[in-house]
Amino acid sequence: MMPLMRRLAALLTLLALLAAAPVAIAQTDQGGGGGGAFGPLPQPAPEQTPVPTVAPTTEEQSDTDRTLLFAIGGGLLALFLVIGYVITRDAREALPEAERRAAASGSGLREDGPHRHAKQTKAKARAKTKAQRAARRHNR
Repeated sequence: MMPLMRRLAALLTLLALLAAAPVAIAQTDQGGGGGGAFGPLPQPAPEQTPVPTVAPTTEEQSDTDRTLLFAIGGGLLALFLVIGYVITRDAREALPEAERRAAASGSGLREDGPHRHAKQTKAKARAKTKAQRAARRHNR
């Protein structure tokens, strides 16, 4: 049985080598055509010498940076103005017509607002505060 295995192994090795032979021939370019994978490398193209560029000076660089900062600042300022305009326009449109006329005429007094207090209540609170101050001074 052992000799049979050796023969089978030799036969399989021979078949593997025969199957790989066409691939090897194609790679070595014996079939004609262009350059092969194992052929000599083509000559490199002559390198062109790069043109030296002058690096910007510190002053030129800071000038560019300053210009960029001014452009960014101007853009932000314009953006804030547009946002403010849109907000105020929307607030005016949302205000009812009656309140808009009252605000335009300027006749709205503070006492007419939702937090109005009677004048007597305010006077009473002021008198109480005044009495407390007097008592503190007297107890010193």
